[in-house]
Amino acid sequence: MIYFGSFFAGIINGLFASGAGQILVFILIFILKEDTYKSRKLSVFAIGITSILTLLRYIKTIDTNIKNMLIVGIIGILFGTVGTKLMKKINKNILNICSGVLIVVLSIIKLIRS
Repeated sequence: MIYFGSFFAGIINGLFASGAGQILVFILIFILKEDTYKSRKLSVFAIGITSILTLLRYIKTIDTNIKNMLIVGIIGILFGTVGTKLMKKINKNILNICSGVLIVVLSIIKLIRS
């Protein structure tokens, strides 16, 4: 079942270029009943690998600004590490509520803009 969830999240990420991590977390926590913190760690790892592979694909096919990519990558790694450390200090129920609110708000914004 975890493989199907990962496959589904990857397809959603490929189609819409966002939200796969949240979908994977939802599947792991609410459908497969996995631990909240483990689910989020797995999601970050899976999306990280996917992002790296996508980056390598784009570098070969699209004219890219390597300097900007490095700056954004370093900032992302730095604050991703900070976020991971902060996540451990937040109650898992609050973490799930914050994720749900974030998804709803981003979905509404996306609907309004399209």
